[in-house]
Amino acid sequence: MQRDSIEIFHAKLKTHRIQSKVLAAEAGRSAGYISEVLNRKQSPTMDSFTGLIEAADRLSPGFADEYYLSLAGGVDMGSFIRSLGSSELSTLLILTGQRLGELSPSRQKIAA
Repeated sequence: MQRDSIEIFHAKLKTHRIQSKVLAAEAGRSAGYISEVLNRKQSPTMDSFTGLIEAADRLSPGFADEYYLSLAGGVDMGSFIRSLGSSELSTLLILTGQRLGELSPSRQKIAA
């Protein structure tokens, strides 16, 4: 049985004991909106849903990592990385370095 992104998100909220009203306040959304998303009455845009994941991660660090791993089916990242060819691994490392540079501009100053 394949679980969808909303079902996994809802389960992770329960696991991390994040209440909808607290998530709503952190995400700058109404509690009604969160309820509608979780009950499939509202379909969030990708940006909106990403914002909810990021808000949940601020409330409970590690939430996003667990969510994305669950969404991927619990992929073992070590096995995944070992399965990559050299060009794929190079691309992954380059993109990771770029993203880390974007997230941490102070490190760029130190490295320069």
